[in-house]
Amino acid sequence: MTAWETTTQMPPTTVTAPRERPRPRQAREKRGRVPAGPYAAVLGAAFLCYAALGLVVRILPEYVPDGLGAGPFAVGLCVGAPALTAIFTRPLGGRAADARGPLPVLLTGAVVMTLGAPAALVPSLPVLVASRLAVGAGEGLMMSAAALWLLRLGGEDRRGRSIGHVGLANYGGLVAGPLLASALGGAGSSDAVFLASTVLPLAGAGLVLAARPARGEPAARAERAPLREVLGWTLRPGVGLTLVNMGYAAVISFGAAAIAHNGAGASSLVVPVFAAVVIVSRTLGGGIPDRAGPERVLLVSCPAAAAGLLGVALLSSTPLVVAAIAVLAAGQALAVPALGAIALRGAPSAQHGATAGLFFAWFDAGVGFGGPVAGVAAALAGPDGALVTAAILVAMAPPVAGALAGARHGDAAGA
Repeated sequence: MTAWETTTQMPPTTVTAPRERPRPRQAREKRGRVPAGPYAAVLGAAFLCYAALGLVVRILPEYVPDGLGAGPFAVGLCVGAPALTAIFTRPLGGRAADARGPLPVLLTGAVVMTLGAPAALVPSLPVLVASRLAVGAGEGLMMSAAALWLLRLGGEDRRGRSIGHVGLANYGGLVAGPLLASALGGAGSSDAVFLASTVLPLAGAGLVLAARPARGEPAARAERAPLREVLGWTLRPGVGLTLVNMGYAAVISFGAAAIAHNGAGASSLVVPVFAAVVIVSRTLGGGIPDRAGPERVLLVSCPAAAAGLLGVALLSSTPLVVAAIAVLAAGQALAVPALGAIALRGAPSAQHGATAGLFFAWFDAGVGFGGPVAGVAAALAGPDGALVTAAILVAMAPPVAGALAGARHGDAAGA
């Protein structure tokens, strides 16, 4: 007697009909899977927009001093300017995507990026900064809309993977963009690079318009959640994301200097190894937070990222330093989607755009605060001290986020 027959208490002499096996399409729908084409179209549009950012980032360290006669501070300002406006447009874009659907918001973001990019052709530092601020505003709108669209297409049981794929598009674009910039001639052909950064967001918009993925319509009418409520959904994972991203900002800013200071020969590999491992980890392991639970993933990924930072800061063997960069990147790659899954778990689906937008604003906060904090630590204790400080902050992410969650629940109980 089979287990199914036992639980239904059918007599042994009764002939039971075999259980109907779900058809492949029904099985996909039950597991929350979607056809690859629509999902890839949205992901591809985000990738092209981020490649436009990567194009320009590649030439700024040479173009700003050589072409505009400005110093290191100006280089840092031009590199980081997009985050200054994106931190505001991400939440706005998320709310707009909830109300109007992700399609018009994504297209608006791509158009704003395109309109802001050509100003960089003017050889003026203030104009270049203004161009970067405008591009960042468009990127914030685009990213929030793309995140909501991927969440809808991916389904409820793939939220962590979908959030992770937004970062996959980011890192993929920031790898492909510099390669294209080098192929165009680098800083010596700055006009060609700036023009290419104008075209790529339009190509992303065209990809979405050609594919017309489903679920780009507005959400069902629902009362708009107050900002305080959305902030409550994202506070715990957002603070964790800020701490995790401080590690990213530190290794990008001072990783090469720390490696060179310790005598290892991998200083030029920091960015490419980090980006490559993140891309592979998000591609192959993006669903781990959904399957294993995001809190469990954080308890492994954050200590791993912290250990990787310590390795980059203290090791003098080139192979071990490369391995440490890989461990750091793998930890970062899993921590971000795990934190995103926690943020979305408390929000109704009609508010997912606002929640994702505000969540990724914490990402920008980590980069924005992480650079100065690492700079102070480097001034006091050298570049390796900056990475050790960042490692402590990253390791604090799970307990700090948990303490905030406990305090919030305690306030709710007291109310």
